[in-house]
Amino acid sequence: MKQEKIGKSKLWKWAFFLLLALNLAFVAFIASRLLEKSDRQMPQTNQTSQQDVTLGLFQTNRQQLNQALASYLEDYQSKQLSYQVYATANAIVFEGTYQLLGYDLPLYLYFQPYRLASGALELKVTSVSVGTLALPIKEVLKYIQSSYKLPQVVTILPKEEAIRIMLQDLKNEAGIYVKASKVDLLEDEIIFEVFKKK
Repeated sequence: MKQEKIGKSKLWKWAFFLLLALNLAFVAFIASRLLEKSDRQMPQTNQTSQQDVTLGLFQTNRQQLNQALASYLEDYQSKQLSYQVYATANAIVFEGTYQLLGYDLPLYLYFQPYRLASGALELKVTSVSVGTLALPIKEVLKYIQSSYKLPQVVTILPKEEAIRIMLQDLKNEAGIYVKASKVDLLEDEIIFEVFKKK
């Protein structure tokens, strides 16, 4: 009988030490998890620089783009040259009237838009005409470059037969700017990424 008591007390002693060991292991595990730094990385943000914040996407269509262009270009009209720029399903069209020797001459430039990696738009000139008379593209671009006041974000590239529009350089008080993400005139899908400078 005495031996049964000794055996039972040893069993209880071992059960106590086992339970104590499990409790200590649990406390050690919890303490190590609480004190350990997480190795999770912050999600990478798609920012253009360390100072700019991505606000989102802006999607428009040809009609809305045409309204915005008309409003923006009002300040750049002159008596010598009045013009409008608009998008069709096939091209972007510069349509103007040029005065020469008292006559109003219709001027047409047709462009194919391309998005550059920088977010700028490049308009490749496909044809230039005065009325129905075709003109050399490089010479007309040189003339426009030297003769007319254009927005600072517009660069004429006669050698490349193109006009580059640096959308990301448009200035405003809010520090918001856009970059072209997709320009598909045929599908009527024009998408810009919107950023804010810090």
